[in-house]
Amino acid sequence: MSFKYRKIPYWKYIPIIIIAIVVYKLVDNAEHLINGIKFVLSVLSYLFWAFAIAYTLNPLMVFIEKKLKVRRYLSISIIYVLFSGLIIFAVTILAPIVINSITQLNENFSEYVKKTTTWAESKIADFKLMDDQYNLSNYLKNNMEKIIGESQNLLVALINYLFSNIINITSTILKLVLGITISIYLLYDKEAILSTIKKTVYVVMKRDNGNKLVNFAKNANDIFSRYIIGKIIDAIVICIICFVFCIVTGMPYPILISLFVGIFNLVPYFGSLIGIIPSVIITLFISPVKAVWLLIFLLILGQIDGSVIAPKIIGDKIGLNPILIMISITIGGALYGVVGMFLSVPVMALLKTIFLNFLDKRLESE
Repeated sequence: MSFKYRKIPYWKYIPIIIIAIVVYKLVDNAEHLINGIKFVLSVLSYLFWAFAIAYTLNPLMVFIEKKLKVRRYLSISIIYVLFSGLIIFAVTILAPIVINSITQLNENFSEYVKKTTTWAESKIADFKLMDDQYNLSNYLKNNMEKIIGESQNLLVALINYLFSNIINITSTILKLVLGITISIYLLYDKEAILSTIKKTVYVVMKRDNGNKLVNFAKNANDIFSRYIIGKIIDAIVICIICFVFCIVTGMPYPILISLFVGIFNLVPYFGSLIGIIPSVIITLFISPVKAVWLLIFLLILGQIDGSVIAPKIIGDKIGLNPILIMISITIGGALYGVVGMFLSVPVMALLKTIFLNFLDKRLESE
């Protein structure tokens, strides 16, 4: 066979050449690429806010429409009146109380440490053998100023961290407002939007692949909606129970402690234990006896939450053993902080479901 007059279709290689040039330019200008991605994400953050708000409020809208038999515009009006009231309550009532509690804690911290040191010295004096052996009372007297200084530095660092995040939060108010506005339209036209996306999937992909993608999306929605909404409700319930306990027992800074416990309870598996640490430390410097009672109560509450409250609210277990949960939390926390820790468990559950389905299909094919 002679290849003398064979033509090489150079035009077929043009897309490959263009892609290679583009990839080279992107790699060669990685810093500009990263800045461009950050800019695009900042622009799309309004849509992220809108989707997150709409996705969180959608179950409540569906519940109202089914139970009250009302039209879409009325159910949306109800949930956004409630949502707006919650934001107003948090900004005008809850936030000032929390800021005032932190300010008071900072101002009175030295006095709290002195009282705690005096209490510890009196208790150590009751155990002469321990005091004679370890000389704890003299250690406390000689190092009280150091303890006060280091403890106050730790508290100041925590306060600065909280206030810096408050400033960051206030800088996103515009995104939140626009996100709320866009989320209203997303919820109102939910069925039309989902129908358009589904049609697009079937146009772009083959019928079998389209069915797989649609089933995957339904499975992901089931896992994420049940887990995220359930976790938020669970955290609110735990926060309320802790607040009632703090009020009844006369704990100091009940709202601040309850918020610590409730917010950290969003972190899966050992979030309740993380919430115990700042709550008990705050109480310890004011009343060591109450700190012990608070510690016992929070440990019991964590056990009740894990075995009774959370399963009742979230429903069936997410299907992950403790090892996978800890791995997912570690990776999620390292990549995206607290948000990553919160979302890591449903993501891992979804990946596990995909992997098990893949194994089942391979075994069936063999």
